[in-house]
Amino acid sequence: MTTVRCRIAPSPSGFLHIGTAKIALFNWLYARKTGGKFVLRLEDTDAERTEEEFVQAMCAGFKWLGIEWDEGPEFGDEPERGPFAPYRQSERKALHQEACRKLLASGHAYRCYCGKEELEAEKEQARAEGRNPHYSRKCRDLTPEQIAAKGDAPFAVRFRVPEGFTEVHDVVQGVVRMENTQIDDFVIQKSNGDPIFHLAVVVDDGEMQITHVIRGDDHLTNAAKHVLLFNGLGYALPVFAHLPMVLDESGKKYSKRLHGANVLDWRDDGYLPEALINYVALLGWTPEEEGRELFTLTELIAAFDPRRWGKSAARFDLKKLQWLNGQHIRNLSLEALLERLLPRLRQAGCNVDSRPTEWLLKMTALCREKLTTLNDIVEVAGFFFSESAVYDEKGVKKQWGAPESLTYLTVMSELLWNATSWEVGPLHQLFEDKAAELGISIGKLMPSLRLALTGKTGGPDLFAALVLLGRDSCLRRIENAKIHIQSIRENIA
Repeated sequence: MTTVRCRIAPSPSGFLHIGTAKIALFNWLYARKTGGKFVLRLEDTDAERTEEEFVQAMCAGFKWLGIEWDEGPEFGDEPERGPFAPYRQSERKALHQEACRKLLASGHAYRCYCGKEELEAEKEQARAEGRNPHYSRKCRDLTPEQIAAKGDAPFAVRFRVPEGFTEVHDVVQGVVRMENTQIDDFVIQKSNGDPIFHLAVVVDDGEMQITHVIRGDDHLTNAAKHVLLFNGLGYALPVFAHLPMVLDESGKKYSKRLHGANVLDWRDDGYLPEALINYVALLGWTPEEEGRELFTLTELIAAFDPRRWGKSAARFDLKKLQWLNGQHIRNLSLEALLERLLPRLRQAGCNVDSRPTEWLLKMTALCREKLTTLNDIVEVAGFFFSESAVYDEKGVKKQWGAPESLTYLTVMSELLWNATSWEVGPLHQLFEDKAAELGISIGKLMPSLRLALTGKTGGPDLFAALVLLGRDSCLRRIENAKIHIQSIRENIA
């Protein structure tokens, strides 16, 4: 049985786009599902647009997502590996030129001596007459004598499109049939000897024995030309699958200018790579288990089935990604989650390194349910690391505007000072008893205390937070809150 060989062939002229990541992911998942190989090939022939910094940026995107390649070029800190090197298209020019000579010799291609101005004039005339601007095929049947008479005149090389029709058998799109009269005799090599994309990509796929060409449906218009080239060069036809690209939330093509178009935007925003992979897989694939959306990577590979790939473009849904990210955060072990949270807390200036690991794990457990992204940890848990609270303005007006607020804070300070047990259960009971003694509900006390301790009106379980903060810190925070209230009242007076 032939080993499945899939590939991604990005042009390193910028960051890793979310659409490119989808195509790479589908190739990678299918290769892993079938026990095949996933090949990375850089299409870097556009020297003006290709820069090494873009290569590194793209590498960083693949690395963060965890999409590792079995064969590929030297890329970031990864050495070149694989039996079909080189894996940079710019280093394979001799192979492309040899293929062009083979097509000329077999009659599948011919020399075209028409200049740029002449070709433009042909197009203008065709448009004026309401015709499609196809090449006139003026050079298609030049005799050997006519070619010899041209001497050293520069020439491009065109593929000789045969009569009849060409069919593309596509896993996603079905059978796409095109009349060959609709296909121009297309250029495969420029007059300077540089190969055109169509020739280069087919030669590289053929020589690298790619069995499945899974790519965006923007390439569907090229597929018939590629079938003709595969046949002309004698390569086995790969299985084609043209996938719809990713649309933004407004239903338009995901512009490179939008935040999130760069895969690393999601990393910086605190999303997990496994959550993004889970979500992007759903942008073009429907699980067999109806209604299921949450998958680990192992589960995704096992469930991934090309028969369930869709042909309709999917619109990006940020709320669904946020939900998935929260679920994946909660599926991490506390140790794994803490490891990912620590850099975010350090970057925000939180002195996490002064805290014991056991304490940090308890904090992580307490805050985990409140996290949609990793970045949320600074908002949710930042109060643990600073006693200089910035109090929520609306909370101050609502909780501390009442005359009894100072009295309640004093009462709670005394409770905490005299508490004999510093555990969640006993502390909770202590406050329940005091509220009953005062003839009020515990709900009258706790919002004011939360604001004093955290500066916020919401957050993780307050009694668990009390335990982690410690008695001394809690008492200092309450005193600071009382001073703040007195200051407000003095200013009003």
